[in-house]
Amino acid sequence: MSKKSNYLISVPHKIADFLKSFSFLAGLQNRGTCVILMPKFLETIYGLMKQNIFKVMFYDKLPLLFSRDHKMLKKQLEHEQFHYLVELNIPANISLPYLTSAEKRICLCDKNNFPYYNILIREGFTTLNGFFEIKDSNPQNLFHFNANRVKTMKRKLGKKRPLLFVNRHDDIEWEGIKVIVGKDIQNVDAEAYEMLYLADAYYGVHDELYEFATIFNKEIISHKK
Repeated sequence: MSKKSNYLISVPHKIADFLKSFSFLAGLQNRGTCVILMPKFLETIYGLMKQNIFKVMFYDKLPLLFSRDHKMLKKQLEHEQFHYLVELNIPANISLPYLTSAEKRICLCDKNNFPYYNILIREGFTTLNGFFEIKDSNPQNLFHFNANRVKTMKRKLGKKRPLLFVNRHDDIEWEGIKVIVGKDIQNVDAEAYEMLYLADAYYGVHDELYEFATIFNKEIISHKK
């Protein structure tokens, strides 16, 4: 797949799944032009991303056929031509193929989506990476953190290290310092991701913050120390 292509991609609605898709998105953006369909509640994560990589179109509600959001996207895309439509949600939105004349329409495997989608992928993002011959894509490359904000947060933390990001009950001993979700910081804020970016290790539930921690290769603490 050396030829550059145009991709219309509907990203996962769940934040954790969206972050899981970053290795795929990071690789795909090197293969052509990517237009991303994204629900507005993902704006917090999008605000941490490099703004010049993808063209992003936001919608309020699931863009079902004849809905206001579907009509809005249809109008925005009326002059766009795509080689691929890629739907990353389960179940797939079978209204999306009506937005584009893309010949190759891909979704994660569900026989009920055919013929709306004519390429059904098993095993999730791993198989997608193989299908598009994506190798060694680093999801960290999609992020950008404001240097001034990072410096300010580092000053707040001081020189005490190591820093543990705690995303559950604080029931773990730690020789350094801790930042605790729900006490020191709220998990819905961009600041939570920025603080986790600075942390040395993560302790807590396997949610979107956990997925973010794995992207940046944080030490995952799974038991008491």
